[in-house]
Amino acid sequence: MAETIVPATPVNENIRNKTGPLPVSERTLSMTGLNILEFLQSQLDNQGSASTKYESLSAALALAITEKVLLPGESLPSERKLAEQLGISRITVRNSIDSLVSDGLLVRRQGVRTTVAQKVGKQISNLIGFSEDMKSRGLQAGAQLLSTETEIATALEREKLDLCDGDEVVRLRRVRLANDQPIAVEMAVVPLSIVKSAEAIGPSLYASLHAMDKMPDRGIQRISAETIDDEMAQIIDTRPGTPVLVVERCCKAQDGTPVEFTTTYYNAEIFEFITELQR
Repeated sequence: MAETIVPATPVNENIRNKTGPLPVSERTLSMTGLNILEFLQSQLDNQGSASTKYESLSAALALAITEKVLLPGESLPSERKLAEQLGISRITVRNSIDSLVSDGLLVRRQGVRTTVAQKVGKQISNLIGFSEDMKSRGLQAGAQLLSTETEIATALEREKLDLCDGDEVVRLRRVRLANDQPIAVEMAVVPLSIVKSAEAIGPSLYASLHAMDKMPDRGIQRISAETIDDEMAQIIDTRPGTPVLVVERCCKAQDGTPVEFTTTYYNAEIFEFITELQR
């Protein structure tokens, strides 16, 4: 989302004269019409001398996010602009931003400005594909193909897909996108006997299986947590050590035929799983 600049209005003097963080109700009323730089300046003015500039800016940025002054997906002003407008050194600005990146509140992407983390939620009780799930949330699903291969199934793949020795599978390794933002790396494995060729699989695996009358009807899903290495961090445009949610899914068609063994690594900073509980 492009940076939104709101016409500047004078900062309420009552805000500047208070000490300590403003109550939520007063912040909401007082900040109406202010842009992000004015919001940050007003918060820094109210921090007092007890906090360091690094701590004050980190707290002000975090508050701007939690109070929706900065919206999910919105870009921050550049480090240079923040430093110049707030009267803080660029190294302090960078360190403050880095701390919020580590906390998962901000996301750095190479070549573009730092943005507010945008969580994408996914229901774990529904058996739907990635593309359908993103569409239901008003997001544009996408994929970047990393590799495709047709080979003899490994022992694990034979177990998961109920295959015999010598049976072949198609493996697709893709980056999954939501509104052009990389959020996951996916390895999908399907029996060659079902899809016939790798070229038969389109952007949506589930749509392709549906066209073959092999739509997944039921399955088992396992979720675990890991941190990613340098290679995967580069693929999904984040830093090494970022936490990921690893989802392993095995599905069968309505006739009981195993049709999918997929392992997906979701960036936990921008993706979360949701389940509804009831008694």
